[in-house]
Amino acid sequence: MFFNKQLLGLDMGSFFLKAARLAKSGRKHHLKRFGFIPIPVNTVVDGSIMNTYEMNDAIKTLLTKERLGDKYCAISIAGHGIISRIVSMAQVPPDEFKKALRVEMETHIPHDINEIYYDGIRTSVFEDNKERVILIAARQDLVGDFMQVVQNAGVRPMSVEIDASALANVFEINYPEELDSTVALLNIGASKVNVVVLSKGVISFFRDVPNGGNFITEEITRRLKVSFQQAESLKSGEQTGDDSILPNQVEEVVADVAKNMVSDIQRVFDYYANINAEDKIQKIFITGGTTRSHTFVTTLRSLMQVPVEKMNPFKEIVVPPSVMDHEQMEAHAHIASISLGLALRRLDEE
Repeated sequence: MFFNKQLLGLDMGSFFLKAARLAKSGRKHHLKRFGFIPIPVNTVVDGSIMNTYEMNDAIKTLLTKERLGDKYCAISIAGHGIISRIVSMAQVPPDEFKKALRVEMETHIPHDINEIYYDGIRTSVFEDNKERVILIAARQDLVGDFMQVVQNAGVRPMSVEIDASALANVFEINYPEELDSTVALLNIGASKVNVVVLSKGVISFFRDVPNGGNFITEEITRRLKVSFQQAESLKSGEQTGDDSILPNQVEEVVADVAKNMVSDIQRVFDYYANINAEDKIQKIFITGGTTRSHTFVTTLRSLMQVPVEKMNPFKEIVVPPSVMDHEQMEAHAHIASISLGLALRRLDEE
């Protein structure tokens, strides 16, 4: 009997819950299933699950809707619950890395080592015979909340990672031609922006900016006196049936908030430039629900000094028409990146 070792990718965002299943044949990945459903407002806030009942119910609903009987999955976490530090470590062989990492964690992370899960990303940047490493830590109770709500829905989480690594995973298989350069990936979601810098195919920096598309929606709601749902539609350029609101009014609000969001992103890029003077970002790839807003994307492109391109997470994935047609791929590409990146994980990986 064939056993699919690919894990189900389950992305628990603050606006949508997404699930993706892939299968690998030869050197190509094939999409077997992709689906999503909206989740109630404030179910996930600042990277923490605030309502486990709503999330559990959403997972069960999505699995039933998409006929996903998977036993194992990969999930990710992001936001305020993630602590990261960039440190210089003595060069050690792979089998000694975990031991050396624990020493650095105890020095640089302000939590009891026994109360956190931790890992490190080796950036392949070397200075003065030391390697630059990104320390990553998350409280065990935070990670436990995500794992428990998935387990209660009948799926066992076998891999827990950060959004940044899931983005890097999906970019790597779709854009191999970009892996010799330095690029930035922006996942502009509802509550946050994941900023990831890849240098020669390796994560050299990441940061989560707590300022997402909901800030635009809330400002449209406040200024134009409409409901949150109407504001969401207006932000994306959809009609709401209210002829009293002119397109240029919406564009003005979106552009104003977008400028502030882009300023936050630019500050992250400036910090990266300060610690990597010789490594210039050559292109920016964007994804996430907020990229549906033409005005936001236009504002971002006008303020950035390098080309900005929308990322296509299906670019090198074989997608049968029976699973998703071309129109659906275009419509869903902006929300699929994290779940697809997670679905690249395998049950037999370390």
